[in-house]
Amino acid sequence: MQFLTYELAQEIVERTMKILNRNINVMNGEGVIIGSGDSERINQLHAGALLVLKKGESVEIDSFRAVTMKGSRPGINLPIRFSNQIVGVVGITGEPEQIRNYAQLVKMAAELVLEQSFLLERVQWKQRLQSEIVNQLISEEGLNEESIKERAGFLGINLEHPRVAIVIEKRDYTEISNQLIRSVQYEIGKADLIGVTFNDEIVILKAAAVNESERDLPPLLKRLLKVSGGKVLIGSGGLAENIKELKSSFYQAKRAIMVGNKLQPDTSFYQFDDYQLEIMLAKLVQYEDKSIFSYYHQLLDQGKKGELADTLEAYIREGGELNKIAESLFIHRNTLRYRLEKISELTGKDPRNIKDLIELYMAKLLHDIS
Repeated sequence: MQFLTYELAQEIVERTMKILNRNINVMNGEGVIIGSGDSERINQLHAGALLVLKKGESVEIDSFRAVTMKGSRPGINLPIRFSNQIVGVVGITGEPEQIRNYAQLVKMAAELVLEQSFLLERVQWKQRLQSEIVNQLISEEGLNEESIKERAGFLGINLEHPRVAIVIEKRDYTEISNQLIRSVQYEIGKADLIGVTFNDEIVILKAAAVNESERDLPPLLKRLLKVSGGKVLIGSGGLAENIKELKSSFYQAKRAIMVGNKLQPDTSFYQFDDYQLEIMLAKLVQYEDKSIFSYYHQLLDQGKKGELADTLEAYIREGGELNKIAESLFIHRNTLRYRLEKISELTGKDPRNIKDLIELYMAKLLHDIS
């Protein structure tokens, strides 16, 4: 495996030269210079590095010795070790007596940069793998369960856990940035999966604890909203008991956002459990003639500033209790009775009849979510 690349070698050079006002060279496992403060030396063979690779220890080269060694200049060359093996060499240009005190510091800096790069690459690999798994779980038909369980196992994640899908969508033209993804990652658990879809949505497949349900989600949803700066919409689906149900939970979360944002635009997170009736209605009317509930528009067209529609909404909200309805609307009970009669006259539906009230409520919902 190649640990040192040209890019990484040059990064080591630039970092160490900021600390030490000396030229730095980085050589690969074949002794070829792949990073240097002197760009003309790139791709030259470094005899001193070959010696370090052969002996497995530091090599000092003074001015007299440099003359006899091809591609070498006075300096100290030290092995770069990673995972208990020598993967390259770092050299400091200068007379050994003048730079000996800095040699080990440069070696440590080079190895630290290499380790950080490896850890970052490993984190990025895990993120990519998680994202691939999430996208497969929420989109693919005929899913190979054993294969995807095995891939999740590489990450130490057990897909047998019941899970709830959480979708984070950007609001307007807000971008789903890497910083936002990292912020979200800090809020979820080790057993949770996170990925980004092709539509630029963050999807969390949250593992549910014992006796935990989607009703226990609001604290997490509030934290996710906070770390996102309130510039996103968040939806959660129902509990998926197995892998095959995750796709349904994902789409439930998306529908909760779609419907919830129309009914309550001032809210930023929506749970499927709170909008099941509205979502069901929205799906049904996609294939039905929407004119069947057109009588609701007559309430909007009549009265002062939509007072009949407001009265119907208050009637539904207060469960038909006339005193509470009149108080919430700041009107007399006789005025309320007159408005209810007017609603019945215009729509042919009497709010005081439970079946008619259900139909009026459905007509109102259809108008609100259309």
